[in-house]
Amino acid sequence: MPEQLSNAQPHQGPHAYCSTCGAPYATGPSTGTAAATGTGPSTATATATGPATAAPAWPRTCASCGTTAYRNPLPVAVTLLPVEDAEGTGLVVITRAIEPALGGTALPGGFIDFGEDWRDAVVRELREETGITAPASEVTLADALSSPAGHLLLFGLLPLRPTATLPAPAPTHETTGWHILRTPAELAFPLHTQAAASWFAGRYTP
Repeated sequence: MPEQLSNAQPHQGPHAYCSTCGAPYATGPSTGTAAATGTGPSTATATATGPATAAPAWPRTCASCGTTAYRNPLPVAVTLLPVEDAEGTGLVVITRAIEPALGGTALPGGFIDFGEDWRDAVVRELREETGITAPASEVTLADALSSPAGHLLLFGLLPLRPTATLPAPAPTHETTGWHILRTPAELAFPLHTQAAASWFAGRYTP
């Protein structure tokens, strides 16, 4: 009797292999149900040799060694720095000089380093992207929002600062400089837009 072949195909993409034994995670033909089951948008991909296949959901169990792998959200620190001058109040924002969202306007922010306190990450990202310094002890948690991409964004709020006390805007290796957002606007990332709108609406207080 000929050997019966499986419909499963190796998953191609990030996290495609078991970190314990190196075996590929197998997938079957895409059913288009990933989004409906709460695992997020379908990551189905078509190949030249067959129909589209969907990446296995998390957690994943390796068919070769039986190890179960989990994917945890990546923490991101984002800075809300209110400022005030003769024109009124606003938030410090940056223009991105790197991908993703090259050329877009965003709040200062980035990934939290391993072992780093999230408040230290808030002021570090602010300093790296704007040259503005602030003590981590002044950071309060304004919001925590989850993105569909698997990131957990922690929005740290700093006290209101006079614009005149801040260093002049200057390019960094990640930005073309900082400026002031005076009114709610669509930013480069949806959760940044949401958090900025919440601040302008008075929903965040120190």
